[in-house]
Amino acid sequence: MSEENVSTGAAKRPGFLTVLCILTFIGSGIGVLGGIMGLAGSAALASYFPIMPIVPQVLALLAAVLCLFGAIQMWGLKKQGFKLYLGGAILAVVSSVYYAVTFGSTVSSVVDTANDLGMDDEFAQAFSEASSALDGAAQAAAWTSVVIAVVINLAFVLMYNANRKHLVN
Repeated sequence: MSEENVSTGAAKRPGFLTVLCILTFIGSGIGVLGGIMGLAGSAALASYFPIMPIVPQVLALLAAVLCLFGAIQMWGLKKQGFKLYLGGAILAVVSSVYYAVTFGSTVSSVVDTANDLGMDDEFAQAFSEASSALDGAAQAAAWTSVVIAVVINLAFVLMYNANRKHLVN
């Protein structure tokens, strides 16, 4: 500690915590922007595909906001920031699981809606076959995103937890 920090009693933020917060600012900032754009896109598509799920997008946006606000709090060395970040990380995992679980029904409702748009029978058959072939790959991608969300969020929670001793009030 420098003499300034000793005399004023001000705590100094460690470099590792600074790096974690900056990475969270970037990732959560992109998450907030993506969440807002996703909600706008869902609103635009709602007239064509009324079954588009909005719940996972709202949960993901809320998770990004919580993580961002928690990182801002931890940047200022406040303990409650860790709790906010932890809540956002849990909500991010819940959101990705919810999306993966409901993804199959969303794809089939989009295919049904597209078939109702007046396609000729040959095109409708080709569209249905292609969508069912892609459904398996899409399901695998959705569950892969769940695994990635768990790994990344767990890693950041553990790294922030290792820096909790530096957080005050």
